[in-house]
Amino acid sequence: MKYFIFIITLFTFISCDPGYAYYISNNSEKDIYVYTNPPIKVYDKSINRTKLIDSATINPKETFIIYSNIGGGGEESFPFNKIRIKKNNDSIVLKNKSEINSKFNQNRKKRLFSTSYIIIVN
Repeated sequence: MKYFIFIITLFTFISCDPGYAYYISNNSEKDIYVYTNPPIKVYDKSINRTKLIDSATINPKETFIIYSNIGGGGEESFPFNKIRIKKNNDSIVLKNKSEINSKFNQNRKKRLFSTSYIIIVN
């Protein structure tokens, strides 16, 4: 009976809705620039709320979370229709949701209560 109460209590505090996170990781030695359509929504601590930005700069050896969500959606709720990642004199252009999902799914990591999708730029 003790274990039953423990398990019920545990599930009360754990959400059943899975989390989704989409990352772009810069494994190169130079900055990369990410442009999206529609713009990226980020939290700005200085104004204590979210704002929209046209592009993001990802420093070398850093990872940027481009989108996250808890609960419903996953790939269906991904807000971007186009992503362009500019590095040096080259660009990765993902022109539609199908191309975007295909690229993110190349590095998909599924866990018990979350899934992460990563684009790795070398």
